Amino acid sequence: MSENLVFTFYTYSDARIPEEDRWKPTGIHDVFFNSQDDARGALVKLRDDVMSDSEAELPTIHLEKVQTFPINQDSILSLLNEGPCSFFDHREIVETF
Repeated sequence: MSENLVFTFYTYSDARIPEEDRWKPTGIHDVFFNSQDDARGALVKLRDDVMSDSEAELPTIHLEKVQTFPINQDSILSLLNEGPCSFFDHREIVETF
């Protein structure tokens, strides 16, 4: 297995939730994408679905870029034992909807 590879993924989150809470195990979404375009497309579909219900209101949503720590035995153990938030080295809001 190749070690020390770093991967970039994209996800989205409710902008009303502060970052420190957003990345706790209870706040992490389980939807991640390989590209910013795929994540944006999912957000556009979500917005369109919500807006088709005249009573629904979509909160402001952040599109986030996340990068993993270098992949090695220690980072995999961290992921398994502490959850996804321990696996991400860098998080950045790249767009807001």
